[in-house]
Amino acid sequence: MEYDDWESDLHEACAHLGDSHQVGGKTQYLANKDECLKCLKDLQAHLKDSSDLGQRARLKLGEWKVLPNHLVPLFVAYREDPELAPSVLKVLVRMTARIDNMGPSEQLRHLQQLQDYKEAFLKKDTFIILMGMLLESMDEDEDGQRPETRVVVFDMVLELLRNLVTVPDPALGDAGFSPMRRDMQMGFIRHFHDEGVLDFFLLFAEGLASEQDCDKKAWALADIIYNICTHSDPEALAYGSKGKDKNVLKDLLAREQADTRLRMPMSTRHSRFGTSLISKTAEGSTTFLTSVMDNNTITRGGRVWRREFHDPEARNDKKVNMFHDPFFVDLEEGSVRDHNQLNTHVKNALEASKVMGEDVMGGLRKFFEEFMQTSFSSLVATLRSTLGVKRDGVPDENPGGPFARMKLLNFVSWFLEFHRHHHIAAATAAKQKREDAPIIDIAAIQGGIDLDMIQFTAARLREYGKGSNMHASHLVVTLRALAQQVKTIDVVVDSKDDDTRDCGEILTQNMIKDNVLFQLSWILKNYKSSSHDPRILTYTVEVFHYMLRLMRTLSERKGQKIEFQVETMGRIVKRGVTTMEQEIARLADARVVDNLFHLLEKYKRLSAALNSMLVKLIYSIIRAQKENIVVFFELSYFFRIQRIGSDPLVRDKRHAKRYGEMVSLLQYILRQFFKCAETNSCVFVELLFRKVPESQKEALLGDHTAEFAAILDNYENEEYARVLDRMRDGQTVNELKTRQRRLADGTLPWSEAEDEILRTRFHIYAEHPLCGELLAAELPEETQRTGAKVRKRLVELGLISSGRQAGMPSARQQDPGEPPSKKAKLDDNIEEPDTLLETDLERLLDAALDAEGGAGAAKSSQGGNASASGTPHPGKSAEDSWFDANMTDDVAAGGVAGEASGMDVDLEAELAAQMDHELFDPQTQSQRPPAASQQPASQQGRAPEAPPPGSVAPAKEESLEAAMETLLKEAPVGGHDSAEAPDASKAGAGPASAAAAHAPQPSASPTQAGFDLEQALESQLDKDSAATNATPQPSASPTQGGFDLEQALESQLDKDLLATAATPQPSASPTQAGFDLERALASQLDKDL
Repeated sequence: MEYDDWESDLHEACAHLGDSHQVGGKTQYLANKDECLKCLKDLQAHLKDSSDLGQRARLKLGEWKVLPNHLVPLFVAYREDPELAPSVLKVLVRMTARIDNMGPSEQLRHLQQLQDYKEAFLKKDTFIILMGMLLESMDEDEDGQRPETRVVVFDMVLELLRNLVTVPDPALGDAGFSPMRRDMQMGFIRHFHDEGVLDFFLLFAEGLASEQDCDKKAWALADIIYNICTHSDPEALAYGSKGKDKNVLKDLLAREQADTRLRMPMSTRHSRFGTSLISKTAEGSTTFLTSVMDNNTITRGGRVWRREFHDPEARNDKKVNMFHDPFFVDLEEGSVRDHNQLNTHVKNALEASKVMGEDVMGGLRKFFEEFMQTSFSSLVATLRSTLGVKRDGVPDENPGGPFARMKLLNFVSWFLEFHRHHHIAAATAAKQKREDAPIIDIAAIQGGIDLDMIQFTAARLREYGKGSNMHASHLVVTLRALAQQVKTIDVVVDSKDDDTRDCGEILTQNMIKDNVLFQLSWILKNYKSSSHDPRILTYTVEVFHYMLRLMRTLSERKGQKIEFQVETMGRIVKRGVTTMEQEIARLADARVVDNLFHLLEKYKRLSAALNSMLVKLIYSIIRAQKENIVVFFELSYFFRIQRIGSDPLVRDKRHAKRYGEMVSLLQYILRQFFKCAETNSCVFVELLFRKVPESQKEALLGDHTAEFAAILDNYENEEYARVLDRMRDGQTVNELKTRQRRLADGTLPWSEAEDEILRTRFHIYAEHPLCGELLAAELPEETQRTGAKVRKRLVELGLISSGRQAGMPSARQQDPGEPPSKKAKLDDNIEEPDTLLETDLERLLDAALDAEGGAGAAKSSQGGNASASGTPHPGKSAEDSWFDANMTDDVAAGGVAGEASGMDVDLEAELAAQMDHELFDPQTQSQRPPAASQQPASQQGRAPEAPPPGSVAPAKEESLEAAMETLLKEAPVGGHDSAEAPDASKAGAGPASAAAAHAPQPSASPTQAGFDLEQALESQLDKDSAATNATPQPSASPTQGGFDLEQALESQLDKDLLATAATPQPSASPTQAGFDLERALASQLDKDL
C-alpha cells in the first residue's frame, strides 16, 4: 500500500510538466508555469532522497521516459525563462548523475537509461542551447563580477556536460545497443569542435585557480577532456590519418592471403574426383584429409588452454576488476590497442580505430597543443592534490569519483604519448626540410614527468603490485602510465641539448631510486597467466626494456659501469645500490622465463615493437651468465619451439621479416643445447626436470647457478662433485635435503669426531676472546658450525660453565691475590678493550720469554721444585702445574744458558733489558748484547746507546702503539708502589737471587703481595726513557717515538727459535698452550726468591 502511494505521488509530480501541441502547423511544447514549478520541486525532493526509495524513483522515471519526452523539450522551449530554466536544469543534473551502491541488474538498467539521456542531448539544437547558456553564464557585469545566479547556472551546465560525456557508449552485445548509439561520444566531440566549446575549455582551464570550489570544477573539466582522449588516437592527431588509413586494409588482406596459401594442403588427386580421405587415430578421433600429403597441424592440449586468461571475477571487494564495471571508460586509442590485442575480453579491442574528419582532428590537435602549453601541468597538480589518503588507509572521498586515480594515470599517459608523437612529427618535418631538429619541450609536460608524479606512479606500482599481491586491473593502468613516462624520458635523454639531457638523467636516477625495477621483477616472477590480465606482462616487458636501455645509455655516456642508488620503502627506508647486470641477473628465474615464453607464443598478436622488446629481454637474460641458458633446457619449451617453427607464417619469406629476431633466438637456444650434449650426454634427461630453484633451506648447492654450471660441465665442478660423492656413499637425496634443512635450522646433531676436536683443542683457545669462532674454524667446513653453536656445545660437554663465555677464566681459576680489577666479570658478555689488549700483549711476549725463561727454570729444577718433578705443587692450580712441567721439559732438553753462567736470572730485569734493546735499536738486532745477568755490574741498568746517525726508524703501528699507551697509562696499581717493585737496575753487580735475598721483602710470593706486571713494566720503561733522554738521540721514548712493538717481538722470536731449533723440545711452547703470562711470571719469581 505504501509502495502504491509512493508511485502515485511520483506520477503526480510528472503530470503537470507539459506536453507537445500542434500550433499553427508547428509542434510546440507548452506547460502551465505555476504547476510546472511545483512539479519540478517535487521531482527534486524525490531525486534528493538517497535511500532505496530515491533509487527506485530514478529507475521509475527512466522507465517512463520523463527526461527525453518532457524535461528536454521543456528546457528547450523555456530556455529564456529565468524561473523555469534553472529549475529544469537542476532536475536534469540529478537525473543524469550516476547512482552508486546498486545491484548488478539494477546497475545495468540504470546505465541503459543514462544512455537514453545522452542520446536525447545529442541533437544539435539542444546542444547549441546548452552551450549558449554556458557562455552567457561566463559574462561579467560592469564591475567585473558575475552575479550569483550566473555562477550557479555555469556550475550546473558544466556538471550536466560532465554527466553526459562520462556515460559509456553501448558496445555490441550490450542491452540497448544500436548502430546509431555506438558512436554517441564521437557526436559530442564533433559538437565541441563545431560550436567552439574547446576554446571555452582552454579559457576556463587558464582561470581555474581563481574559481570557487576549484577542486570540484577541475575534476569536472578533467573528466570531459579525459573522455575526449579515450576516443582520440594521439599518433593520428600528430601525424594525420591519410597515409595510415590507406595501408590498414591492404596489410590485412596481404596477411590473410599469405596465411591461406601456406596452409593450403597439397592435392594428390584430380579435382573431378571430389573425394576426401578419413584418418582415424588410436583414440578413436577422425580427421578428414583432402590429400595424403596433408600437413599435420600441432594443436594445443587442454593444459595449455587452461593457462589462457579467463577474466575471472573478483573474489572480494579489495581487488575488484574495474574493467568489469560498466561505468568505467578506459583508453581505447593509441598504443593501448597493441596491448589490448592480447586480451580478448576487452571491449572494442579488435575493432577498427575511430574515424574523425580532418577538420575535427585539426581542431583537436590545436586544442591539445595549446592546453599542454598553458594548463596541463597545473591541472595535473590540482588533481593529484585531491587524492589524499586517510590515516586508516581508506582513500578520502574526492570529486573524481571511485576511479579518480586510474583516470588521472590514464590522463597523464595519453598526454605524454601525444607530446612524444608531436615532437617526433616535428623532428621528421624538420629533417625533410633539412633543418635542425627541435628540442623536446619538457616544460609543457612537467606535470607528467616531474619527481612528484614519478613518485606517485612508483607508489601505485608498489601498492597495486606486491602490496596487494597483484591487483590486476589497477596494475594495468599503473604500468601503462609508467611505460609512457619511461618512453618520454628516453626521448629526453637522447636530446642534443645539454640541460634537457641532464634533466633526463636526473629523472632516470630518481626512477631507479624508487626501486621500480625490483617491483617489475616481482611482477614477472609472480604473474599467473590464467588469472592475471596479459597486459600486465606486456607493459612490464616494455617498461623493463626501456629501463635497461636508459641504464645502458647512462653507463656508455659515463664510460664505465654505474651503480644506481636504490631506496626500499617499508617500515624503515633501506638504501642500497644496483647495476644493470644485477637487475638482469634477477630475472634468471624459471618462473620469469616461463611467463616470457608464454608471451612469446602469442607472437601473432604482438606488435613488431613488442615482439622485438620481448626477444631482446630474453636474450639479455641468456647473455647475462653463460649458465642461464640451462633454464631453457626443458621439454615444454622445446615443444613450444617446435610449434612456433612449424607455423607457415613464420617460415614465409615475404612476411616473416618481423619474426626474424624470434627465429634467431630459438635457433640459438637449440644450438646451445646440442653443444652441451656433446659434453654432457645426460642433458637429454635434464629436459624432463623443471629448473625451478629449490628452497634455500633444502638446497644442496649454493644457488641455481652452481647447478646450471654443473650441467654444462658434465657435473664435474667441485661443488656438485661433493654431492655426488655423498650419494655414492649411500646417502639419498632426501637424506641430503634433510641434513641441509637441519644445518639451516641449527638442529644437526654433533658427531663424536666433532666432540673430540672440541675436547682436544679447547685448552689451546680457552683464554682467547674468540674461542668459539676459532674452534668453529677447526671443525669440518661442511658442518657450518658457528661460534654461538660451538659455545653452546662446550657448555653441554662441561668444558665451560653456562655462566661465562669461552675465553674468560672461571671463578675457581681466579687467584685470590689479584686485584678486583683483574678478576673476570662473569656477568658481562662483552670484554673491555683493555682486557683484550692485555691478552694480545701477553701472547706476543710469550714467544720472547719462551727461550729466556730456561735459566730460571733450570735453577728451579735444581732446588727440588715439585713442579719440575711432575708433582703438582700444593696450592697451585692445574694450569700453573702444567706450565711448570712444560718449562722444565724445555730446560732439560736444551736450556743450558743459565747453568753455564752459574747465576739466577732476574726475569723482570731480563725482560726490561731485552725490550730496551729490541725497541730502541731494531737495526742492530744481529749484534745482540748480553742479558742483564751476563753483563758487568757497571753496565747493568745503563740506558742503551743511541742509534747511528742516518738510521731510519721502523714503520709506526699507530693502532698498537696507541693501545699500549692507553694500557700503560690506565693500568691499575697493585698492592705496593712502584718503588717497592723489583728493579734490575738496583740489584747491584751480584746475582739476582742475592739482591732479592738482601731486599727487605716478605717471604710471600709477589702474586700474594699484589704484584702488578703492568706497573712494573711502566716503571722500568720510565727509568730507561729517563736514562736515554740524558744522551742526545734522534728518536723519542718507546711510548712516543713510534716504534713497532710487534716487529720487534717477531724479530726476537725468530732469533730465539733459530737458537733452540738444533735441540729437540718434546713439549709445545707456552704460547701454543694458551697459559697466563702474569701467573707464570709470578710463579717464576717465587722460585727465584
